[in-house]
Amino acid sequence: MKRFFVGSLLMLFIAGVLVGSTPIGTQAHRIGSVSFKAKTLNNGMKVFVARTSEVPLFSFYLVVPVGSAMDEPGKEGCANLTGELLLKGAAGMSADEISAKIEGLGGELEVSTDRDYTIISGGFLAKDMDDGMKCLADVLLRPDFPAEELSKAKSIISAEINSLRDDPYELANREIVKALLAGHPYAHPTDGYAKSVVGISRDDIIRFYRTYYRPRGVILAVVGSFDTGKAFKAIEKNFAAWPSGHGKTPAGNASIADLDPMKHVKRKVIVIDKPGITQSQIRIANFAPARNTSEYFPLLVANNILGGGFTSRLMDEIRVNRGLSYGARSRLYQFSHGGLFEVVTYTKNKTLRETIDVALGELDRIRGKEVGEGELAKAKNYLAGLFPLELETQGDLAKWIATVEFYNLPLSDVNDYKGKVFNVGSDDVQRVAKRYFKASDNLILLVTDYAKTRDQLEGLGPVEVISIDDID
Repeated sequence: MKRFFVGSLLMLFIAGVLVGSTPIGTQAHRIGSVSFKAKTLNNGMKVFVARTSEVPLFSFYLVVPVGSAMDEPGKEGCANLTGELLLKGAAGMSADEISAKIEGLGGELEVSTDRDYTIISGGFLAKDMDDGMKCLADVLLRPDFPAEELSKAKSIISAEINSLRDDPYELANREIVKALLAGHPYAHPTDGYAKSVVGISRDDIIRFYRTYYRPRGVILAVVGSFDTGKAFKAIEKNFAAWPSGHGKTPAGNASIADLDPMKHVKRKVIVIDKPGITQSQIRIANFAPARNTSEYFPLLVANNILGGGFTSRLMDEIRVNRGLSYGARSRLYQFSHGGLFEVVTYTKNKTLRETIDVALGELDRIRGKEVGEGELAKAKNYLAGLFPLELETQGDLAKWIATVEFYNLPLSDVNDYKGKVFNVGSDDVQRVAKRYFKASDNLILLVTDYAKTRDQLEGLGPVEVISIDDID
């Protein structure tokens, strides 16, 4: 995707100069010397506009609060397919005609679906604000969902899903979420299962779209070199007539149950048996808080120390000191209603248990003893130094604006980002580690040749074995 650089805007933004203390959602703001305005259309769509003058371009980031968590049982993958088809036919145009129209304007437009939302993002030349917003409105408000394009998309997605059996790394990534969050709307993969995708009809897509794609709760952030008043007029011209209707947005998302971060107790091992592989994938996971948790910054620092970077504890112990793997990390997935924390690594079959024990030992260590000041400072300096890269472009800024609104985050999370990182103490790290980095209460998922590794699993906990052929 094109990257639209904003130059001095970044420095103004990082400085965190916010005039007043009015929260997002009111009429006018300033970030440094950059104008920042917000408006809610009569139909409930929220619009945020930031003017820059660095390059004659604009970027946008539109959030529809409709993701795979809205999929009905047996129709997993419907939200993703709906998003995929937005660019495959709209307003009487074919997929090729839509692509030609966007490229003819020198623009770009992409769609992606996650558990909480569907994103439409892209950018155009600033002089083409009207035409760019028209393109966006056409694909969002007037999709045709051509039957032939649905058939193509289903074939491609089903083939990609089936290919996971030959990719142990990605298979483990998918299955740990499915196993840990079992029974929750977040559990199933965003793209669904091969069987469910094949069974989704055009009528299912149309019903899903009409039910959930409504302006209430939709967020549009636009950043670029334009007159703010003209930008709002172009947006209102194209979106104000979008009827609010009686769909389930955003109430449908709000009705999703919160995950309980303390839910998984004791240890359980799930083995996906793939005979013949010589390396074993390892995932160790438990629940984590939602994205808007007040413990976000302590978790950020704790995760970085444990396994968030190349010099983390997991990398040191598993790769550098013992040579058990080329990679070891920890990561957080945080959604609107909860999330999960996991350790990710792999190793040769013969060193499977040793690698697991080392990873569990590191979880114990960060929970049991406060980190030293040197290690803590190193992690905080790294995170604070990396942050400016997250605000490098107009598109990055548009994404941040929409993210703050979607997750109801405080502006200070960005304006005071460095300060909040540096305020994390060793006691904060230990506190969140004890709560979320479980060493004995966790789910361990392995993709391995069970016949070659079963003896190594003794004493870890109850073991459930699933044949690779039985994976959906």
